[in-house]
Amino acid sequence: MELKNHRDLETIKFGQQLVFDAYGCDYEVMDSITECTKILNELVDLIKMRKLLEPVVVNASPNTAVGGEDPGGNSGFVIVQESHISIHTFSKRGFVTIDVYSCKSFDETLVIDYLRNKLKPKDFDTLSLGRGLKYPKENIY
Repeated sequence: MELKNHRDLETIKFGQQLVFDAYGCDYEVMDSITECTKILNELVDLIKMRKLLEPVVVNASPNTAVGGEDPGGNSGFVIVQESHISIHTFSKRGFVTIDVYSCKSFDETLVIDYLRNKLKPKDFDTLSLGRGLKYPKENIY
């Protein structure tokens, strides 16, 4: 099979990614594997994605990889037909970071409102990214 010349191809945006970082969150929610799993499942339902596998959430022990002693927390993900959603909590520091990445458009405001309600952060940051900005509109092989 011969690769088509990329310069001759029409391109589209592949997807979107929402990065949600929250500070001063509810310790009980962040420290619970059950609650983190519930967040992943509810986000999938909220933005109408299709799970390929059930969420996996594990407790990550403390380590020194990140600027001193990292207190550990829970890390989890769910693989969806449209890509993935991940969560990483640092319960003792009140910090959680969540990524929602999808080739299907979704309402970021719904996600942010849900996470603010669930985690009760004192503060939060979001970053919205377009992904695959030069994704070929048609197959190239």
